[in-house]
Amino acid sequence: MVRRSKRLRVEVEVEGELGGDNETGEVSKYFKKEDRKEEEVLKSSCRKDDVDVEKVKKMDAYEYYDWVNARTKDDIGDIELVERKGFPRNFIPIYSKVRLMRSKIATPVDSVGCAMLPVTVSQEFGVKRCHISPKNYRFQLLIALMLSSQTRDEANAKAMFNLMQYCYEDLKSGEGLTLDAMFDIDKDTLTELLYPVSFYTRKTMYIKKTITLLRNNFDDDVPPDIAGMLSLPGVGPKMGYLALQKAWGKVDGIGVDVHVDRLCKMWKWVDPAKAKTPEHTRRLLEEWLPYDLWYEINPVLVGFGQVICLPRGKRCDLCMASDICNAVDKKLMKGASKAKGFRKSRGNYSEWVEYMENSKEVKEEIESDGDEKLRVTSGAGKS
Repeated sequence: MVRRSKRLRVEVEVEGELGGDNETGEVSKYFKKEDRKEEEVLKSSCRKDDVDVEKVKKMDAYEYYDWVNARTKDDIGDIELVERKGFPRNFIPIYSKVRLMRSKIATPVDSVGCAMLPVTVSQEFGVKRCHISPKNYRFQLLIALMLSSQTRDEANAKAMFNLMQYCYEDLKSGEGLTLDAMFDIDKDTLTELLYPVSFYTRKTMYIKKTITLLRNNFDDDVPPDIAGMLSLPGVGPKMGYLALQKAWGKVDGIGVDVHVDRLCKMWKWVDPAKAKTPEHTRRLLEEWLPYDLWYEINPVLVGFGQVICLPRGKRCDLCMASDICNAVDKKLMKGASKAKGFRKSRGNYSEWVEYMENSKEVKEEIESDGDEKLRVTSGAGKS
């Protein structure tokens, strides 16, 4: 049984990431269609990761997940960033500190990001990752990405749970959400299941069209290249590149979402005047960012943008890069105090606060009025 919120929602039609068709002919004034063609996106893709797709298809679950994870590592370990020609002057100073912070912060993308949703949601039904067939994982990943547009990870997780629950309990699907099961879900029911995400009626239409394309054009699997991904309704470059990374272990491009786009422009890693859209940001970023950082920059910056450097309510008082950031909230820093508790957050930064407090380079200042302030110095984290 699907439970819906009593809160009324107004559905506003919006074009897909690549300006998909609109049956009503109505488009929200808040979403401006960019005049570009699929060919331009493909032409801008300067890197092609050599992967034997047929070999990947033959892998069992254990071999598949180990192989993909080895190519797209999610653990943010220690790396040495070396200055290179073309680097923005502040890239290494900021990125090295952001990486350290991210390694000690639990964020929504770590547990309910699209790549993790098939695993996280399946666990709610007693299914471990090793028991999810690679083909089903790839399909569930694609669906999660299609639902993620203009939607928070937490809301996306609710919709994916609804789908999985319906497949297990109502359709009696032994493998949960599969391509076959999606064909068995009628349009009205699918719309209701997707209610937690934004633009759920349009996403219902996209998914129904997509599953037919997967069956007819891709042998019941997800496309193995960016051209195939972009042929699916509602799938743009960001979704396409992220899907290729975790579905096939192919890092053909950087996944640039709103957080990556916002932070790269805020720190001037790309020219804001030229980066009018996330796709522009991707192209500019790929011109100078080392290839070995193409995958990790997405989870690093997305998690950081979800918990520390939020679009509204930034936590500059907790940020290690506040001394070199060009967008630091000086008013916040001036009045920052060491609170006894943590304010409500989408993630958990308690480990980071503990790290700062124990670091020799993080100094505690006590003013004459007794107010304690935690000040992060430029050398924090080296101890």
